[in-house]
Amino acid sequence: MLFETILADLDRGYVDPVDTNKLFETGVSAMLRSLDPYTEFEAREEAQQMNEGIMGRYGGVGLVISAQAKGITVVSAFEGYAFDYGMRTGDKLKQIDDLVVAPTTTVEDVRNVLRGEPGTLVNIQFERDGVKGVQDVTMPRTLVRIKDVKLATLVGKPSDGIGYISLSGFAQNAGNEVRGAILALEQAAEDASNGAHSLNGLILDMRGNPGGLLTSAVDVASLLVPNGSDIVSAKGRGFPGVKYQSRVEPILDSKTKLAVLVNRGTASAAEIVSGAVQDLDVGIIVGTDRTFGKGLVQNVEDLPFNTALKFTVAKYYTPSGRCIQSVNYKEGGGLDEQNGRYQSSTVPKKDRQVFFTKSGRTVRDGGGVEADYKVAAPKASALEVTLLRSDIMNEFASQWSQKYELTNNFEVTDDIYREFQDFVEVKVKGGDLKLEALYAGALDDLKRALSQSGYKSSEREVDQLKTQIVKESKNDFEKYKKEIKEDIATSILSRYIPESMLMKRSLKTDDQVQEAIKLLANDKSFSKILAKGSTNEGSNGSINKNSMSVASSVSDENEKTRDGASFQLEW
Repeated sequence: MLFETILADLDRGYVDPVDTNKLFETGVSAMLRSLDPYTEFEAREEAQQMNEGIMGRYGGVGLVISAQAKGITVVSAFEGYAFDYGMRTGDKLKQIDDLVVAPTTTVEDVRNVLRGEPGTLVNIQFERDGVKGVQDVTMPRTLVRIKDVKLATLVGKPSDGIGYISLSGFAQNAGNEVRGAILALEQAAEDASNGAHSLNGLILDMRGNPGGLLTSAVDVASLLVPNGSDIVSAKGRGFPGVKYQSRVEPILDSKTKLAVLVNRGTASAAEIVSGAVQDLDVGIIVGTDRTFGKGLVQNVEDLPFNTALKFTVAKYYTPSGRCIQSVNYKEGGGLDEQNGRYQSSTVPKKDRQVFFTKSGRTVRDGGGVEADYKVAAPKASALEVTLLRSDIMNEFASQWSQKYELTNNFEVTDDIYREFQDFVEVKVKGGDLKLEALYAGALDDLKRALSQSGYKSSEREVDQLKTQIVKESKNDFEKYKKEIKEDIATSILSRYIPESMLMKRSLKTDDQVQEAIKLLANDKSFSKILAKGSTNEGSNGSINKNSMSVASSVSDENEKTRDGASFQLEW
């Protein structure tokens, strides 16, 4: 009532006209920011996006876009949709129907025009590096289905019967997608072995999976664990305790060894599945260290005017009884507006309690799901990170694809690599690329502080340091040649083949996947890790990962990040 009175007073008497809707959203958002990062007011468009993420479908053209230095840019074109109409990663959008994409145009503006009723047409004008002029394509909007299973394939020797599934989220149909993928892999394994065996092992890749629906997490876990098993429970101050159990026979044969791949980006619903697999000893968790550690439950309530309130109501617990929430948010602390971070503290190691898996293995709460078998974290040189973040490889790939034909068994030769180095050199001299960019912010801050203190000599030394960084970065072209060549190959091939084929190709050089294949092929090692008395402190794989993908902050035409996107219970 008081809030309503304040709004009415401002609307009636403030010196200038005010937007009361905006004032309301600002006030409510500020109030909720004092709690935790997951408690949010969802305006109409945000609520609509969240609902579309849950449903796993929307009316549009199948483009993932982001705001970059050169404008609104295509990050990915979906196979079966925009990809089939010729759009590619790196395309710069110039106009969509009547909307001219100007420097002030937002991703949201473009997304709203790209979306629409299935069957309607949309005209897209774009620029592509290496191609003169503006390109033009008209395509129909269709019902775009967002698949959570991005890839299902046999890995290693086909006759070995080891399957791989990439699971990127937990939308409404995730359980059915995983079920279909497992059945297809079982048939493929039988065909590859001439009927000698079905799947001997399965790799479920949930690295970078931010979560989604509780029901979908239960659906996926039920495919892997014994019928009647506890999967997850939840309880809170004003939230009735609930427990979810598997009510169906698992589709995965008990003789099929299971490895679940995780990393720090594995969160929420993905941690429910990982925790159930670990606690019930039905598989081995393979990862660099541990998962994100989001053990909070959100409820989403519909509000008037197609808006919604998402707020934290409970914590969830794995079958062993542990809560994997890794962060305590300080009461009343909320968001620090200066650094954009929530005032919080991690659960101290001494306070992490011991729990036991079904077979008696030791696990702990308060820190995500720790890997049973640890593989060294991916590493990349500063040069490689800079090149990936700058989008220079996509620019080079676009120009290369206009000049050359792709051959069978394509690889980046030394000639192509030298051509790329020359391309980078031109960009550096023209000021379009700064090889010291990874350190530029810190160096500029240092130089500014030195200038304010009057330390002119030290300022010059900072400039010399920048020059030295550029020199050493150029030396890294030879030192990290193998890794950079692979990045260039991926960028070039993305002009010709869809994401699923790129993913399948990358598995051959994915050390975590390759280590999981070795583990599944070794009955003795696999059984030893699951044996009673072992802990999840992790075995060490003999891995040195020398390549990585740098994830940019992208905005998807079709969905928000699904770290809990539900109008029921949300994880």
